[in-house]
Amino acid sequence: MAKADGLIWVKELQFAGGARRCDFWTLEPQPSKGFRATAYEIKISRSDFRRDSHRKQRFARTFSDQFYYVTPPGLLGEQEIPDWAGLIEWDGSALRKVVPAVMLDKAFPSWELVVSLIRYNGEIRRDVGQQEQLIRSLKRQIEDAKTKLPDKGIQPWEVGIYG
Repeated sequence: MAKADGLIWVKELQFAGGARRCDFWTLEPQPSKGFRATAYEIKISRSDFRRDSHRKQRFARTFSDQFYYVTPPGLLGEQEIPDWAGLIEWDGSALRKVVPAVMLDKAFPSWELVVSLIRYNGEIRRDVGQQEQLIRSLKRQIEDAKTKLPDKGIQPWEVGIYG
């Protein structure tokens, strides 16, 4: 479990004893926001989306106020999105909400959900640590490229490196 932009988030959150899972789940930890929870299911192909179902996403919807499919741009049409879901497109750099999700009637957390969140606490932190390590490594590579590119007659900004 990690916290970003005021949200608590978990990836690969398991429900039903691990029989079902949600790709990404967020929780707004403020009572004033109703502890709003949002489930996100990432689909990268039409066949992946077609294998999904109302029944398969039942647990994610049970503990969420909203449910979104997240896809590459143009993968799905608005008319294909179930009435209980919304659609967000990700182009590799920005998210765009195409179909807003309806508000669902979220159930109170079960002990099973609490246990799943606690289990993922350590795993997510390790993942965050790996991401931080990757970011440091990429920053070093960018700095190295900024010094080597001029030797080859290329300015860093010509290849998208600024600052």
